[in-house]
Amino acid sequence: MGFQFPPGRRPPWLNERGELLPEKLPLDSTLARAISGDKRECREAVRLLGVMQQSGRVESGIYLMGLLAGAPDDWEWRTAIVEALHGFDIEGCARLLFCELRAVKGSNTTRRYRDAVLKTLASLPAELTRAGFEAMLEDPTCSQRTRDKARWILDGDDER
Repeated sequence: MGFQFPPGRRPPWLNERGELLPEKLPLDSTLARAISGDKRECREAVRLLGVMQQSGRVESGIYLMGLLAGAPDDWEWRTAIVEALHGFDIEGCARLLFCELRAVKGSNTTRRYRDAVLKTLASLPAELTRAGFEAMLEDPTCSQRTRDKARWILDGDDER
């Protein structure tokens, strides 16, 4: 049997079996860790914010969007934020991610980041993303590779 907390000493974000309850996690300390300057702390906090967002804590997703909007061109950091936004089903998230694709030009350096943005967009409901993907297909500044990926995502809408 795992660690047992003394009676009355179990943190409120853990259930009796020691499993995480994302809806009970303290937001303030997690937000502070996400901008702490310690890369490991920041990544852990961003992952935790993603878990919180996926469990219905909308405020965590909004914070992640703000982090992304203000993030420097550190593609590993930006990728972690985008991955934490996976499934954040609001229109503003879709708009922000499509803006990212337009703003960040494709290169060997940015390929993983742009793929993470596309993957996160593909996780959103089709009604939030269809127009954006269709616009990419018509955009002459969009690379053929990116248009192919957009087409593949659009064609797979029934499987999402």
